[in-house]
Amino acid sequence: MAAKDFLPRAIPLVTVDPYFNIWSFSDHLYDDTPRHWTGHQNSMTGIIRVDGKNYRFMGLVETEREMYYLEPEPLRQLSVKLTPTRTVYTFGNETVELRVTFTGSLLLDDLDLMSRPASYVFYEVRSVDGQAHEVTVYLDISSQAAVNESSQTVLFGKDENGIYCGRGEEGMLTRSGDDLRIDWGWLHLAAPDHQYVIVNTKDKKNALSGSPYLHLPKFTKLDGCLSDRVHLEQEVREGIPCLGCLKTSGVDGKETMTGLVILGYDDIHSIEYFGKQADAYWKRDGRSFDEVFKKAIDEYEAVSARTQAFDEELKKEALVYGEEYYDILCVAYRESIAAHKLIEVDGEIRFFSKECYSNGCIGTVDVTYPSIPLYLKYQPKLVEGMIDPIFHYAAGDDWKFPYAPHDVGQYPLANGQVYGYDRKTRVMQDYYQMPVEECGNMILCVAALCKAENSLKYAKKHKEVLNGWTDYLVSVGWDPENQLCTDDFAGHLAHNCNLAVKGILGIAAWAELLRGLGETEKADSYRKTALSLAETWKEKAFDGDHYRLTFDGEGSWSLKYNLIWDKLLDLRIFDPKIAKTEVAYYLTRMNPYGIPLDSRCDYTKSDWEMWTVMLDDNEEYRNQIIHTMWEALCSLDRRAPFPDWYHTETPVAECFQNRTVQGGLFIPLLNW
Repeated sequence: MAAKDFLPRAIPLVTVDPYFNIWSFSDHLYDDTPRHWTGHQNSMTGIIRVDGKNYRFMGLVETEREMYYLEPEPLRQLSVKLTPTRTVYTFGNETVELRVTFTGSLLLDDLDLMSRPASYVFYEVRSVDGQAHEVTVYLDISSQAAVNESSQTVLFGKDENGIYCGRGEEGMLTRSGDDLRIDWGWLHLAAPDHQYVIVNTKDKKNALSGSPYLHLPKFTKLDGCLSDRVHLEQEVREGIPCLGCLKTSGVDGKETMTGLVILGYDDIHSIEYFGKQADAYWKRDGRSFDEVFKKAIDEYEAVSARTQAFDEELKKEALVYGEEYYDILCVAYRESIAAHKLIEVDGEIRFFSKECYSNGCIGTVDVTYPSIPLYLKYQPKLVEGMIDPIFHYAAGDDWKFPYAPHDVGQYPLANGQVYGYDRKTRVMQDYYQMPVEECGNMILCVAALCKAENSLKYAKKHKEVLNGWTDYLVSVGWDPENQLCTDDFAGHLAHNCNLAVKGILGIAAWAELLRGLGETEKADSYRKTALSLAETWKEKAFDGDHYRLTFDGEGSWSLKYNLIWDKLLDLRIFDPKIAKTEVAYYLTRMNPYGIPLDSRCDYTKSDWEMWTVMLDDNEEYRNQIIHTMWEALCSLDRRAPFPDWYHTETPVAECFQNRTVQGGLFIPLLNW
């Protein structure tokens, strides 16, 4: 039971994909303007007028802090509650209560629904004092969500679903990057039974100035205009133009007021896949955005019921490990999924991650590897969609190495690996590769996928490539020389014991896949090799009461999170006493905000911490990891969507945020 209310440093609002991805970076929804996961403003404003008096419940009217403006009084936030698919805010005073629910349709068992480019904002107003009150609710989203930089211009329009703004196909898929937002396509707002308005900051300030009342006639209206495009073009920084809507009704002791706002984004083409502009999954079979968005509008009640049912199901499972674990998953679920983009290429799905604030690579193997527990549990087909691009790239002429690639580009351009690529010489630098890391990752991902699907079909399809990568691991994987691993922020490291575990288990996992494919002799040979290497590992890594960071690093230690696959895949390669010894030692290294990744520094990674929880059935260790992670999530010095890399002695977050790897926090629920 959490001793205090759960209040993460950033709270998900709109979570669709890496571009349409908006969070509250404040404790109260009205303390600051909502922001894109990168921290750049994607402002949204919410105002409620009760009996002629205005209150603010979301964002700011004036988003520029240097511009002095006395904001409308906030309607006091009473609570914020998170579930895996929803964020629910409650506001109120002595006369009314306002509940605002942000819902994403991210249900992994329904890829049509999961990929739908829409997000819901539902509100309900009720009378607290039992008296009758006239209420107007106003809500908007700014055109900042349709540009990368505020110096860019946008066009506005209205169609049969609602109103929209954006830049169309201008600049579409022409650049890649990490700290980058979409600047093509169309941002949409639909609000049945509402009046639509297009306003800027000046309009809102003028409407609110001089008195505490919101004068609706001063808003720019688009009543009756159903043309494809309104000839209104504006530079975003000139007033921050917004798509807005408002509704007026009465409430009393019996009647409540409700409203639904649907936000959507038509990105036209989503990803460049090896030179071809590829569309989002929701566009398959010739579906148009208007058609899909209309369906999102019509199906809100059904979607809401399904998401609530899923939330309850997940909550029941998660509470086996306590309320704090469930709280953690409530942030991790949307964060992980919406840092991906689901597309379809030639009838097959591709599920692309963005390596957020870590170079922005697309389809990174060592981001896929920690992410997969969530997807193995709810939709293994998406794991195929993560690793298919790597196999496609590795089989082509451009990849000339005997080991697996690191990535297939930089989001949203999946045209080939960029990590370690020298743009001047056009040469892939071997020094910056992760040979053992990525070979082990790919083999273990395939093994986990085959177990989740109860089928060897995928392993058989890629047998030739996997054979080659396994042979590479046999040659160097058990004692890697000076190589990078996924924890590359810590630098190169020779004789890395945890990386060696991955290499050895990669060999063992492929042995068992080959056995299932009927190649018993080859399987026996690989397994014998893995068992022998595991014995050597045990002898060389042992350091008294734990196992070392490096084979030659006396007194060093590290989290051996890669050992988890020996247990989950039932490989039985390493002595089970190793995991017990390690977990017992980790308890002696616990800090207020978790256990360090290794003996070099006090920082940790949330995904790897949670993986170590499953190494041994040690309830004390599990509870401490979950509690310290919960504390970090609520206490980190920097507001950002759940960073996975942070310090454990003091709650200082490093640069990573909005990370797909938080899918790894679901590993206790695999039940394998």
